[in-house]
Amino acid sequence: MKTHIKALATTIGVLLGLMVIYFILSPPKTMVAPGTKLTESKLILPTSDLTTLSHGKLNLQQFAGKVIIFNFWASWCAPCIEEVPSLITLVKADPNIVIIAVSGDQNKDDIHAFLKSFPGFNKPPIYVVQENMKELMDHFKVDKLPESFIFNPKGEMVKKISGTINWHTPESIEYFKVIRGQ
Repeated sequence: MKTHIKALATTIGVLLGLMVIYFILSPPKTMVAPGTKLTESKLILPTSDLTTLSHGKLNLQQFAGKVIIFNFWASWCAPCIEEVPSLITLVKADPNIVIIAVSGDQNKDDIHAFLKSFPGFNKPPIYVVQENMKELMDHFKVDKLPESFIFNPKGEMVKKISGTINWHTPESIEYFKVIRGQ
C-alpha cells in the first residue's frame, strides 16, 4: 500500500514539475508588445456608437487621450468573475483608463444579476455593452473569455491579453503610465 502511495506521489510530482517547466519556458502566445506592427489582424477601435446597458449610446471618440480597455467577459465565466474586482480597483486608481466591458451573455437578466454582485462594474468609467456583443466579438476575433485588448491614448492597440490577470498591481500601474507617455 505504501509503495502505491509513493508511486502516485512521485507521478504527481513529476507531472507538476513538467507543467511548471512548460509554463516557464514557453513564450506567451497572446501578448502583443507595444510598437509591434500587426499586419493582417491589425485591430482598430470600433467607429460606430456602442449601446451600453445603462448609459445609452457611447462614442469612443469622447475618450480621446485615454487608455481604453475592451474586456470581453460573461457572468458564467469563472475567470471573468475572478478578474472583475481588480478591473474596478484599477479604474478607481487611474482616472485615465476607460473600460468597455462587453458581455457575452445572451440574457440581460443574467447580466443584471451579475452586476448586483459587482455594482462598481457598471459605473463610469466602466461601460457594460451587450447589444453590440456579436459584432464586437467578430471585430476583435475573440477566442475565449476573458479576453482584453488595450488601446493607448492614440487609439492604437498595444496589447492583447487572453485569460485572467490581476489588473491592479504596481507593474500594471507602471505599464499604463508608460503607454500614456508619462
